[in-house]
Amino acid sequence: MNVASISLRNLRVRALSSVLTAASVALGTALVASIWLLLAQVEDRYRQSLAGYDAVVGPKQGSALQIVLSTVLNLDAAPGVVPMSVYRELRDGPLSQKYGVRYAIPQGRGDTYGGFPVIGTTDEMFARFSRGKDEQGEPIRLEFARGKAWRFGHDDLVAFADEYVAHRNDPDAEHEHTHGADEHEHAHSLPAPWCKAVVGAEVARNLGLDVGGVFIPVHGQDAPGAHLHDEAQTDVVGVLAATGTPIDRSIFVPLSLFLSLDEHDPVLDATGSGPGGKLTTDQIQLSAIVLDARHPLAANWLRRDFQTRSDAQVAWPHIEVAKLMALVGNVADVLRVVAWLVIVVAAAGVLVALYNTMNERRREIAIMRALGARRGQILGIIVLEAALVTGLGAALGVVLCHAAAATLGGALAARINVPIGAGAFATDELWLILAVTGLGALAGLLPAIKGSTTEVADHLGPMS
Repeated sequence: MNVASISLRNLRVRALSSVLTAASVALGTALVASIWLLLAQVEDRYRQSLAGYDAVVGPKQGSALQIVLSTVLNLDAAPGVVPMSVYRELRDGPLSQKYGVRYAIPQGRGDTYGGFPVIGTTDEMFARFSRGKDEQGEPIRLEFARGKAWRFGHDDLVAFADEYVAHRNDPDAEHEHTHGADEHEHAHSLPAPWCKAVVGAEVARNLGLDVGGVFIPVHGQDAPGAHLHDEAQTDVVGVLAATGTPIDRSIFVPLSLFLSLDEHDPVLDATGSGPGGKLTTDQIQLSAIVLDARHPLAANWLRRDFQTRSDAQVAWPHIEVAKLMALVGNVADVLRVVAWLVIVVAAAGVLVALYNTMNERRREIAIMRALGARRGQILGIIVLEAALVTGLGAALGVVLCHAAAATLGGALAARINVPIGAGAFATDELWLILAVTGLGALAGLLPAIKGSTTEVADHLGPMS
């Protein structure tokens, strides 16, 4: 007697019931698989995103997590500003010597274009920023898919700051700027070499910005009625190769351009001016400073040193993202429980469906017994029916999960800034299918026992 063929025949006879039961199992399995897939992609995305960000120095306002969300993950606005004096200490001052700082890259944030952040920085982002090391131990720099980087280095930033402060400290120049006859025209006189941009791979793909393209940054968030920086019509000179990190969703411009934009006063607070109330370059305001140091514990030591300072704080991205993932994990645990409850309910449905058919099938089972079927074979047929229904539902659930990822991945990536790889099947999903199948077989055990104990003599008589 072929147990498998009989089980398949019984499922075909009860096709509607089998399909509905498998669909309920598929729903629960898809929920579990989707949670696993999303969490794996989020964790992988965040792990890749942290490469190169040993520490981030940000404003004292806000929390360390806000600084990481803003600077590393592009998920929040900058909570405040950091004086340039801190950048000088970290770039080539005492702190650089003390902790062996490899690079200290300044950033200015606050503007957007097409929903993507416009980040003012120096060309060290392309020349020195490193996303870890390759197999030969060489730094992994940002690569260009097309075009090249603009030029605006540390020395250029110092020269810009000196010139800006000298201009602000000149009463005649300040008077001319404030009361000139054509201030609007003055705002449109930004040097052409500053009006350059390098865009990430996702920006280029979503907005159609390529080398030679032109855009105008938006002050603050890109929304209807937002202020356009018409004085900064910017040319795209380079497109970065995809990294799978928030860098793909970034637009990089020279920091001189960012600080010179309309309503971007680089010196927001004149408190602490030098002798005679003069401004100093140390008062130039930055949004954050990206750091990498030779010693793996340098970020922790820096964080300790800055705890007593009032001008800045140090965020350790690995710690802050671990805290964030712990919060996400708590929510995910709740979703996992709900998803498994759906699977358990579906398995209970298998049990009820099979158990309720046992009275209808007693004569059929009695005939099979009379033809030589043993109790163990009857039990195996019914258990196999339950396993086949749940196994099919589990497999369909995994397929449904990846089909949804392929269909909705783009919209989801735009909302949570995490691309979802629909083709990334995991070994855990195979174990999930086997576990759900086993649960279904267990659910079919009670009806199977009831069926296998059917008495032949009691059910072979004439039917009334």
